[in-house]
Order: sequence, then C-alpha cells, then structure tokens
Amino acid sequence: MLKLYVWLQDLLRSERGQDMVEYALITAVISIAIIVAVIAILGPAFETWAKAVEVCIKTPKDCVTF
Repeated sequence: MLKLYVWLQDLLRSERGQDMVEYALITAVISIAIIVAVIAILGPAFETWAKAVEVCIKTPKDCVTF
C-alpha cells in the first residue's frame, strides 16, 4: 500500500508530459480561434449560397445554373 501511495505522489509531482499538455492547450485555443474566424468570415457567404439553393429547390425555373 505504501508503494502505491509513493507512486501516486511521484506521479503528481512529476513534470513529465507538462510540455505536451501546454502544446495541446495552445493548439486547442488556436483551433477554436480559427474556427470562430472562419464562421465569422464565411457565415454570410454560406447563408447567401443556402438561400440560392433554396430558391432553386422551390422554383427550378428561377434557378441560375453555374
């Protein structure tokens, strides 16, 4: 039982893997920022495209082919 306690204490005090966790957190923050930026930039463009597709589905004769 003492070995388990000592092993857990060593594990909690160990700094191994700390760099990987920091890099993972930085990567997550950057990824979230990129996703938010893409949504903000492409959101209106996608909305315009979706409305055009909706018009094409409802009234095919009014649809403009590309």
